[in-house]
Amino acid sequence: MIDSGFQDVLGQAEKMLRDSPFQALHRLRVEQSGDHVMLRGNVESFFLKQQAQETVRTATRGIEMINEVLVDPTRTS
Repeated sequence: MIDSGFQDVLGQAEKMLRDSPFQALHRLRVEQSGDHVMLRGNVESFFLKQQAQETVRTATRGIEMINEVLVDPTRTS
């Protein structure tokens, strides 16, 4: 079960991804796994993976984040 603190963090992280100027980040998912935040999905470059991580890190406020975003250079936005 997601507690209200995690809901706030997940909601903020998802909003930050949706508000990103990088369209590829809009497709990513932010999920809770135990006491961690998981960032998941696919992007076409390591640059976008890093952008997603830094965007979500701002919202996690010290909660451990695991970046499981896969880089697939054949994927297009």
